[in-house]
Amino acid sequence: MQARRDRFFVVVLAAVAALLGGACATPPSMPVTVQPALTQMVQPYSDGLRKAGISSVQVHGNGARVRINTYLGDAYLRYPSGLGAVSFSVYVDPAGIEVDSDTYSAANSAQYESAIKAILPAAIKLATENNARILELRRLDRG
Repeated sequence: MQARRDRFFVVVLAAVAALLGGACATPPSMPVTVQPALTQMVQPYSDGLRKAGISSVQVHGNGARVRINTYLGDAYLRYPSGLGAVSFSVYVDPAGIEVDSDTYSAANSAQYESAIKAILPAAIKLATENNARILELRRLDRG
């Protein structure tokens, strides 16, 4: 009887730990409000984003990191120090660019513009280098 009770508590504790661990690992929600003004700010980078194979750039408002999604997988950048934290997502496809942000306003436009000017060139550079490295490794593996 004692062994059964001990096993039950172990199972319950494992389930609680799994639930708590999953709750802690939940990524922040991404913005969903389309922002035409931000789309215009990003437009000069659209060709570079496409050439680098980038399908999205996600900037979380916590200022910790930037996620870059390419056709060969994800890459990450550190959020540039010295910039105020902003949150936005850039979506790239052959038909156009869309930028979403739930916190953008005309009052913080300069902060977003600074972040875009710092992040997107770095994202393009990282994605280009990372994709070239992956393709070279694949070529060597086929060898």
